Amino acid sequence: MTELGQRLKEARNDKGLSIEEVQSITKIQKRYLHAIEEGNYELLPGNFYTRAFIKNYAEAVGLGGEELLEEYASEIPKASTDVPENLPPRKMRRPTSPSKTASKWSSVFPSVLVVLVLVGVAAIIWFVVQNGDEKTNQTATTNQVEEQVSSDENSSNAPSSDEVSNSEKPEETADQPKEEAKDQSSDEEKNAEEKPEEEPEEEPEPEMAIKKVDGNSSSSTYELSNTDKYEVKLEAKGGSWVALTGASDKRYVYKSLKKGEKVTHDLTSESSASLRLGSSPNVSVFVNGEKIDIPTEPVVQNVTLNFKKSE
Repeated sequence: MTELGQRLKEARNDKGLSIEEVQSITKIQKRYLHAIEEGNYELLPGNFYTRAFIKNYAEAVGLGGEELLEEYASEIPKASTDVPENLPPRKMRRPTSPSKTASKWSSVFPSVLVVLVLVGVAAIIWFVVQNGDEKTNQTATTNQVEEQVSSDENSSNAPSSDEVSNSEKPEETADQPKEEAKDQSSDEEKNAEEKPEEEPEEEPEPEMAIKKVDGNSSSSTYELSNTDKYEVKLEAKGGSWVALTGASDKRYVYKSLKKGEKVTHDLTSESSASLRLGSSPNVSVFVNGEKIDIPTEPVVQNVTLNFKKSE
């Protein structure tokens, strides 16, 4: 057994995990885990997977994967990539014969020249026609404007300024009768007397709150307040070892959960609870029906849930 394998095995035993539980957490076959502990790296499927398996194993038992790889770099096989040395030759393009190119261009040139001449002639004709139409339209428009001005000056049917001012003057409206005003005021007073007094609004009760108060990369502390209920629900999206312990040292959950398994426990009698997840990405945690966000790196996470009852 190598020094690295001995260290991993001791860390696993300190966590109280069996080789099967580490297999459930890391998804690495236990024969490979045994090979890592014994230092038999030739049994693993390659140098790249050897380093990846050691890193995942270390993180599952609470050790730093990258730090462990650097510390035992001389003992662990280095990952290598193979690059093909000889690449297939590129196909050479056969150059076009100059004589063929020249002959092809000489056959196409007359047709191109004829097309260019026709386009030029059409453009000249279009320009001449457009200019003639614009001059004709300008002359017609000028004559129409002059005729309209002379007819307006000679017309005697235009309305005078007095007639326009009189026609635009609005008619005066009659004053509102006094009796109608009295009836309206009496109706307003009657509606004011019949309107019930508004009752004072009750202050809303504070809503339940759960917030993160402390934590680092591998442990988090949450506080539950403004409620008399304390219920924890765990849903397994994959295999994971889980331990849920109350402040009274009562173990509510202490086992490996399988994919799709759900457990719910009422912890109202507890002031706090400790939760340990062997694979945090595979477990969703709910407190009173509200999901809390737990880091997924590293995969092993420790969570403290403090319960502050509402007064």
